[in-house]
Amino acid sequence: MKTIPKKLLSYIALVLVALFVLTPLIWAFSASITENSKVFEYAYPFTLRAFFPAEPTLDYYKYLFFEQNFLLALKNTTILSLSTVFLSVLISAMAGFAFARFNFRFKNLLFIIILATFMVPLEGIIIPLYIIVKSFDWLYTWQGLIIPGLANGLVIFLFKQFFEEIPQDLIDAAIVDGASWFRIFSRIIIPISKPVLISGALVVFVGTWNSFFWPLIVAPNPELRVVTVAISASSQTEHVTIWSALFGGTVIATIVPILLIFPFQKYYIRGIATTGIKG
Repeated sequence: MKTIPKKLLSYIALVLVALFVLTPLIWAFSASITENSKVFEYAYPFTLRAFFPAEPTLDYYKYLFFEQNFLLALKNTTILSLSTVFLSVLISAMAGFAFARFNFRFKNLLFIIILATFMVPLEGIIIPLYIIVKSFDWLYTWQGLIIPGLANGLVIFLFKQFFEEIPQDLIDAAIVDGASWFRIFSRIIIPISKPVLISGALVVFVGTWNSFFWPLIVAPNPELRVVTVAISASSQTEHVTIWSALFGGTVIATIVPILLIFPFQKYYIRGIATTGIKG
C-alpha cells in the first residue's frame, strides 16, 4: 500500500483546521440571513440545516445600514483605527529605537514598566484612565478615543527587538558621514524595518478595530459610535435581542480585519520571527 505523502497530509490538516476556524463565521453569516425567530431552530442540537436557511433574507443587513446607520460606525472605526495605527506605530518605533540604541538613566526599569503595561488588562486601569480623560475634557471626543491607545507596550517591544538586530556598523557609518539621529532613524532605520512596521501596524489595527469597552465608556454617542458598540446597540431592544442583526454586524466587523491581514501575513510572520518571538 502506498503511503500518503507528508505534504498531502499537511494540506489535509490545514484544510481541516481552516474549516474548524471558519465554521463559526459561516454559521454566523447563515444566522444573519435567517429570520430572527428561527436563528437557533437548528442550533440546539446543532445540525447542518443551520447553515442553510429555508428563506434567506437581507432584511437585517438593511436594518443595520438604513435604520441603525451602521455605515457611520464603520467610518468612525476606520478613522479611529487608521489614526491610532499611524500615531502608535510612529511613537512605538521612536521609543523602540531609543531603548535599542541609547543608554539613559532608569532605562531597564522603564522598559520593565512598558513590558508590564501589555500584561495588565484594560479593566484594571479603566477607572483612573477615565478620570484622566475626563479631567482633560476629552469625553465624547476623538482625542479621548485615540490618545489613550497610542503607547502600545507590545509594539514598542517588537521594535526594540528588531532594532537591536540592525548592525551597529551601519549606524556608525552614517554618524561618520555627519547624519543626525533623526536622519538616521527616518532615512536608514525605517526603510529597512518594513516587516516590523507591518507587524506593529496589524497588532494595533486589530486591537483598535475590536475594542469595545473603552469606546463604550468614553464615546458611546451615536456621532462617534464604533462598530463593536454599534453592534451591541443595534441588536438590543427593550423586549428582545435581534440575533440576526447581531450576527450580521459581527460578520462585517470580522471580515474587514481578515481582508487586511491576508495580504500582509508574510510580513507579519517575518516581523514576529525577526524579533525573537516564536510560537
